[in-house]
Amino acid sequence: MDLNQEILNKVQDVLTSATDEDKHVLSQLLNGLQAKHSGEYKTYITSFMKTSIQESEDQLEMSIPITPFLSNSVDIVHGGFTATLADTAMGTLVNRKIPENLVAVTSEMKLNYIAPGVGEELRCEATILHLGSKTSVTEGKIYNNEGTLVAAASGSFYLIPR
Repeated sequence: MDLNQEILNKVQDVLTSATDEDKHVLSQLLNGLQAKHSGEYKTYITSFMKTSIQESEDQLEMSIPITPFLSNSVDIVHGGFTATLADTAMGTLVNRKIPENLVAVTSEMKLNYIAPGVGEELRCEATILHLGSKTSVTEGKIYNNEGTLVAAASGSFYLIPR
């Protein structure tokens, strides 16, 4: 059996007993794959999380809708997705502020969880505290759509040749 047929069989098996939530998650995964292939997103994780970005001169805001795909066993956003949002927002900001021949990679990150990730979306406000020739230090504050501070992050990034 070829891989395409194997995937189709698995999707059909899932759909026969899927809940509406299961179908929503499967649809989100398929939409994410299509968005990645169309070039709308550079990475799979950002396409699956459905990130959106707004940027000003000093700050980058990255938002994700809260969906069942992101939930942990107690129906709040899994802490790993919250951390991924912080890391991605902070790293994206640094990468947009450095020369094209360099790339910023995370060397350290700290995250304090303050409130449950609930609501309609999470939004990370990332700012650069220091941008040098070899490293950068950033911070990110993650809020839900009601303005509740969900987490606070700090990150260090190495600047290395691309």
